[in-house]
Amino acid sequence: MRRSRVLAVTLLLVAACARRTRQPAALSGFLDDYSLLRKGGPGDVALVYRDPDAHWTSYDKVLFEPVTLWRSGRKSLDPVPEGDLLRLIADLEGAVRRHLGDGFELVEEPQPGAMRIRLAITEARASDPVLDVLRARGDGDVTAGSGPLHPETRRFIESAEIEGEIRDARTNQLLAAGVDRRRPEGALPIDTWADVHRALDFWAARVCARLEARTGRPP
Repeated sequence: MRRSRVLAVTLLLVAACARRTRQPAALSGFLDDYSLLRKGGPGDVALVYRDPDAHWTSYDKVLFEPVTLWRSGRKSLDPVPEGDLLRLIADLEGAVRRHLGDGFELVEEPQPGAMRIRLAITEARASDPVLDVLRARGDGDVTAGSGPLHPETRRFIESAEIEGEIRDARTNQLLAAGVDRRRPEGALPIDTWADVHRALDFWAARVCARLEARTGRPP
């Protein structure tokens, strides 16, 4: 299993310190500037920013970076089986990649007409002295989940957030950013891995459909 952890690395700590001056301590530090976010409308993510001057219709490609999980130190989520955390990362990445592929060309390098998309599952706070970033790469890294969820995994899913940003892949211009969380009101319970797969696929389909509509891509 290949995974990369960033633990008290100088660059991460410098970035975290810089970000803390521009964001509430309750947020993870994955995004550069949380002050840009506003409450999302019906059907949108919970908190969202979109550049009003972005030329969305000029984008038809996506450079999709590997999904990561941000936690407050390696031991902060010890009650949750690490294999379950890796499954969540892989499931979210797989769901988003499938739905992006329906409307966009997926590319590996920055090029004209390409957006760079970063996503993370976050259960960390920017005020924490050490952040740990968990990443899974490759289809062989993670076995598929089945059956009921571990109780601690279920509790983690209830409290975790998904954060993301979209930038121009060549210029790094911020096009959009957002933070989303599970809304318990009216939501179906998540008790099994099948429930997780359905919930993440629904989330990915909704977010990618909105991106397709904004860029003028065919549904």
